[in-house]
Order: sequence, then structure tokens, then C-alpha cells
Amino acid sequence: MARFSVYLVLLLVSGAALVNGVASDAGYVLVAWGSWQVETSVWLALGTLCISMGLVWLLQRALSSTLHMPAALTRWLGGRFERGAQQYAEKGLVAFFEGRWEVAEKSLRKSLAADQRGLLQSLFAVLATHRHGQRQRALALLDQLEGDSKLPQHLVSIVRAECHIEANEWSLAARSLDALSPAATATPRAQKLRAELAYARGDWLTVIELLPALRAAYLLSEGVLTVWEQAAWAGAMTQDDLSASALWSLWKRAPETQKSLGSGLWSTLIDRLRLQSEWGALTKALQGRFDQYCEPASLAAIAVLPRDHAKKLKKPMKRWVSEDPQSGGYAALAMIAQHDNDPGESEAMWRKACECEPSVEAVQRWAKWCREQGNQDQAAVLEADAIALLQQ
Repeated sequence: MARFSVYLVLLLVSGAALVNGVASDAGYVLVAWGSWQVETSVWLALGTLCISMGLVWLLQRALSSTLHMPAALTRWLGGRFERGAQQYAEKGLVAFFEGRWEVAEKSLRKSLAADQRGLLQSLFAVLATHRHGQRQRALALLDQLEGDSKLPQHLVSIVRAECHIEANEWSLAARSLDALSPAATATPRAQKLRAELAYARGDWLTVIELLPALRAAYLLSEGVLTVWEQAAWAGAMTQDDLSASALWSLWKRAPETQKSLGSGLWSTLIDRLRLQSEWGALTKALQGRFDQYCEPASLAAIAVLPRDHAKKLKKPMKRWVSEDPQSGGYAALAMIAQHDNDPGESEAMWRKACECEPSVEAVQRWAKWCREQGNQDQAAVLEADAIALLQQ
């Protein structure tokens, strides 16, 4: 406030001095040009000069604003166009993830011209077009993208392979995937497509090879991966050209989830080894299995083993009946005793089996053994007991 007062006093003093100077001596200015002459005082000439300079400055600003207006208008219109294109692109992507293929196709293709669309936007437009049922149009768009040397061609090949897989064109999909470089083949998306193709074509070993990578990349749900894993291992185990050593190698490679109690894969292994009459391999497999589990499929396999191989399973069966009398081990020991031509031991084991587990199946198997031994009366009694158990 004090500084303002000082400035105000100085301004008043200066103004008073100027007025006093003008009043005492106004000065004289003469401007002559040809036949023209202008006479005025010094102070009026200075005032006129200042006003003229001000007018020139205002005119220059007005002209500058007028000349720059088209550029500003262009920037405004360009920004408005870009915002509209961005809105269409976002609408198309939202529709794509919602599965509304028609809306996604229209929005993604409408946002920009074909030569101005980004790579990902173009690829999403292709997939939306294909899933909308416009396969030929989608392939034509892919052909256009392949002609653009600026775009990463491995992405175009991956999208082409995905379109072929969706159309069940397995050979064309394989051709597109084979064209990928090793680095592109190792990408999670390409591995998912390879697994889908292998699953569709029954190439179970390839599916098994790719399952760990798919699980690590979270490209498929755990439920789908579980179904694929079960089908792949079962399919691999049932291939016709596998030897006993190859079957055993596959079994050892299988994950623990496929080798749990009651595993269907274990039953498949038993059936394959039995059909090939690979009794040594089957006995070895049963010995390893009985170290962990005692299950019906393993016990039933003892009945088909030759005598020399069945005798090797007597020790693990005795261990199981001592730990769990209801495990079904007594029935297995009865079958082993039958292989050894020891009817007394076999009858004792069948009796214990029915005492520990009085089931219809156990009683029927004992009755069948009695008939094979010629004891028809006891077999009839046991069959009556089995009928009574059924009626309970």
C-alpha cells in the first residue's frame, strides 16, 4: 500500500510537470511532402503517433487471429473425429468381449478406414467378422493384412489359424501354424491353438506335451484343462501300436492326479497289458500299485495272472489284510491259493473274505469256487445267502 502511494505521488508530480511544460511551451512540428504540409504541436504529434501505433498493433492481432482460424478449426475437427473413432473402437471391443459379433464387426470396421486402423483393432475386426458367420470376408481381410509389410505377420498367421480351427478346417489350421517361426510358435496363444488342433485330431501326445504350458499361461479354465488331461492320457494309453514298455513309460509320466485311487487310467493300463499277455509287466505294475492302493481293478487282475506271476503278489496281499481286513485282500489270497492248487487254504481265505466283507459279490465268487471244486451243496447254500443279501 505504501509503495502504491509513492508511485501515485510520483505519477501526479510527473503529470503536473508535463502539463506545466505543455502550457509554457507547446513546441512546433512541420511535416511537408510534395504540396502537402502538416503543422502541429510536439505534444499532439507524440499523442497521434502513440495512438497510431496502438491501432496498428490491434489491426495486426485481428489479422493474425483471422489467418490462424482455419488451422484451429482443423485441429478441433480432427480431435472430434479422433474421439469419435476411439468411441467406436471401444464400443467394438466391448461388444467383442461380450460375444456380440455383429455389433463388434460394425463398430471396429466403422471407426477408421482400413489403412488407418491399428493392428490389434484390425485383428479383432477379423475375428468378429468370422464369428459373425462372414468367413470369406474375414479371410479377405486377412489377405489384405498379409499384404501390409509393416504389420507383424506372425500375428496374422495366428488369427488365420484360429479362424480355420473355428471352422473345423484342421489341415488349413495346421498349415498356418506350421508357417510360424520357432519364437512365434512358443507364444502362449500359438500353443493354445496347437493344443486345440491336436485335441481335435486325436494327437494325444502333443496335447500332453502342451498341457503344462497352457496351465501356466491361464489361457484355459482349470475345468477344461482337467477334461483335456484326462482324455489325452486315456487316449495315449489306448493307442494300438504301444508296446508294454511304452505303456509303462506313459504310466510313469502321468501326473499324480491321473494315478489316484480308483483311477480310470490304471484300469486302462491293466486291460492293455492283459490283452497283450504281458504278464511280467502286469505283475510288476501290480506290485508297485499295491504299495499305495488296494482297489477292485487290481484285485480282479490277480485272477487272470498265470500261477508263477500270481504267487509274487501273495506278500503284498498279506500285508493289506493285516492292515485292512475289508480291503478285499482275502479274496485275492483265495485266488492265489487256487493257483497253487491248495483248496484248503483257498476255502479258508474265501470264508474270511465273506466274514470280513459279507457282500453279494464275495459270496457269489465263493459259491462259484465251490462248484468248481464239486461241492454243489455248499454252493447252493451260498447262492441262497447271496439272494438273501440282495433282498435286504
